[in-house]
Amino acid sequence: MAFNISREQIEMLRSQVKEPASILYPDSEGYGKSLERWSEVGCQRAGVVMRPTNTEDLAITVRFARDNRVDLAVKGGGHSTDTSSSSDGGILIDLGGMRQVTVNSVDSSITTQGGALWKDVNDTAARFNMAVVCGTASETGVGGLTVRGGYGYLTPEYGLVLDNLLSAKVVTADGQVLNASTEEHPDLFWAIRGAGANVGVAAELTFQAHTQANMVWCGTMTFTRDKLTEVIEALNGALVHPRRKAAAQCVFALSPDTGAPVITTVLFFNGPEEEGRVHFSNLVNLECINMNMEMRPYAEANTMLDDAMPPGGRKKTIGAKFASPIRPEFASELLEELGRKLTAAPELAKTCLEIDYFDLSKVYGVPVTETAFPSRTKALNGALLLQWVNSSKDQDFIAWGEAIQNMCESELRRAGHEPDKLVSTFFGYMHDDNMTPEDMFGVNADALLRVKRKYDPDDVFNKLNPLGSSG
Repeated sequence: MAFNISREQIEMLRSQVKEPASILYPDSEGYGKSLERWSEVGCQRAGVVMRPTNTEDLAITVRFARDNRVDLAVKGGGHSTDTSSSSDGGILIDLGGMRQVTVNSVDSSITTQGGALWKDVNDTAARFNMAVVCGTASETGVGGLTVRGGYGYLTPEYGLVLDNLLSAKVVTADGQVLNASTEEHPDLFWAIRGAGANVGVAAELTFQAHTQANMVWCGTMTFTRDKLTEVIEALNGALVHPRRKAAAQCVFALSPDTGAPVITTVLFFNGPEEEGRVHFSNLVNLECINMNMEMRPYAEANTMLDDAMPPGGRKKTIGAKFASPIRPEFASELLEELGRKLTAAPELAKTCLEIDYFDLSKVYGVPVTETAFPSRTKALNGALLLQWVNSSKDQDFIAWGEAIQNMCESELRRAGHEPDKLVSTFFGYMHDDNMTPEDMFGVNADALLRVKRKYDPDDVFNKLNPLGSSG
């Protein structure tokens, strides 16, 4: 299914879709814009870009790719740092023209089109004093995050993003548009929650919304490296809130002012400042070099990390897992190694390592077989966010990132856990002959392969965590 599209085939596709859908050739205005990603890593030149504005044209394009054996990729928010949303010479479906968000205040649900960003959702929901579980970066695509799990500041209270998905309108490989839920096509609904990139395109997603006060207490505190032990111990102690109203992140990076390693905590409390200060008291009472904590609109809380990782340049996200409670000694090793490498390679100066201090009780409390999502573990999630400029350094910098990942796996073993390769938000795999469906999806592999054979026997959707056509 990895064939390029010919000029004749492009004209055939153009004749089948309707205006205002756009067919963009490599020399068309807007073609380059559609290829742009949050990261330049993994960006490929498609033979044609299709920008649908409705589900019908999206379905026509998917069916055309299958019938003509043309490579197909789908771009939502464009936040991936691999080639899973790119095609080298085939068809790229850019969902950027499908970003509508609607609110149903009767049943407290929110429906988004497949190209919506979390900023679209958060801003719309806020007007109704509602919120859905979302990621922690507002420019991330809704669809891509949802089908891969999705963790955010509301996860302690309500679980994964995909656990709050009520239904989806899915375009399957044969161009059918199916409404998937626990009542309709439940096997497809089961599969898209954790393996959506393998079985179809989510043209619409409907989420359970939750009543949300407009203002929350959140912000950042930055500490010098000598405070590391106290910061880690304070975060360990603040992981669980009795009403699951708290969440935090710990970020290791270089100070943009001094170039020295610093620790920044991102704190979130879904309630008044007084209660938040009590819960995070061990941090709040600790001497810091910068504090920017205040009551903010909830929608603004999900933009706090945007400036640290702006679009453009070369980026790579490398996932990591951490046994809780995190040992301060291990955190010190990570900070030391980060400082050493970033000082030796100034091009990496904007790189950071972040750890999500989210209470995951709601996540691992759901049986692992209830959805295709396989990674319902107690380990905390984190990611090394590499940023650099020169493409000739790709191999070196990514290899170093993988070495950090190996350090985290060794620490997991030290804590009595066996590392795995189960897919989740920060763990996705491209074509790798060494990765089996069981490696990626664990006990859900066999059931997922049956769904794959039913809805995508020709393996049209083969970019991320590939299952193959027959299993």
